[in-house]
Amino acid sequence: MRDRLLVTGARGQLGTDLVAEFRRRADVVGCDLDDFDITDPAAVRQHVAAVRPTVVIHAAAFTEVDRCEAEPERAIRVNADGAAFVAEACRAVGAHLVFYSTDYVFDGARRTPYVESAPPNPRTVYGRSKLEGERRTSAAQPDSAILRLAWMYGAHGRNFVVTMLARGAEQLEAARRGESIASLQVVDDQVGNPTWTRDVVRQTEIVLRERLTGLYHCSAEGETSWYGLAAFIFSRLGMAVDLRPCTTAALGRPAPRPAYSSLENAALKAAGCHVMRDWREALAEFLAGRREAALYAV
Repeated sequence: MRDRLLVTGARGQLGTDLVAEFRRRADVVGCDLDDFDITDPAAVRQHVAAVRPTVVIHAAAFTEVDRCEAEPERAIRVNADGAAFVAEACRAVGAHLVFYSTDYVFDGARRTPYVESAPPNPRTVYGRSKLEGERRTSAAQPDSAILRLAWMYGAHGRNFVVTMLARGAEQLEAARRGESIASLQVVDDQVGNPTWTRDVVRQTEIVLRERLTGLYHCSAEGETSWYGLAAFIFSRLGMAVDLRPCTTAALGRPAPRPAYSSLENAALKAAGCHVMRDWREALAEFLAGRREAALYAV
């Protein structure tokens, strides 16, 4: 019998890849803001009851870190209340649940990778709202798997890798026109795990196949800084971009960023279900078909 999946946030960066991949092997219903409001418990119950999924993948979230600082009530409504409402609706229909969380539940004060048992200490509204979402998800639906993600990129939506490709292409085009070029400043004092959405989808498939429950870290193996990530992108594509390191403080962002948020996928490894790749291998594959676009399309 095929699973019937409900994917929230289906038009987002991760949700788009989830829907595309799982449609190959399951009956998938994707939903987003136009379909129902996850902060409305009655709407959530009604939608989930109508779909009657065997599995719900909850990818909808308010992820704009700086906006969360300015809109804390919205962050809590979406990331905590909404998560609880989805979990309660899953319990009502007996659906297995996957909820995605974040490396921002940690403060970034250490210099060795965080395992699942490390005490959370979020420094941002976003991190606090997602941590509360974890707790309320577990309480409302024990048959759930919580996957903490980090530094995601993919082909859909806005993300660091796509932004770097566009900025690099703009700089090269300006150079071809003989215009003066400002160096590209990228932060070199934040370290984490750049993670491709497709690898998260692959790992999610394993989690669902094994019906895992509990808390898991789900990030790429290996770590780098944002500057190191940008340098890898341009080197891999042979783009002679004028790239310079800078500090987080120089950017003056409203929300503090964890200086070190590298995750260790200890629980997945212990369960014998770990398939996340080294970030370099995954990013090289992501970039493989993008060289021409990066060099010639601005």
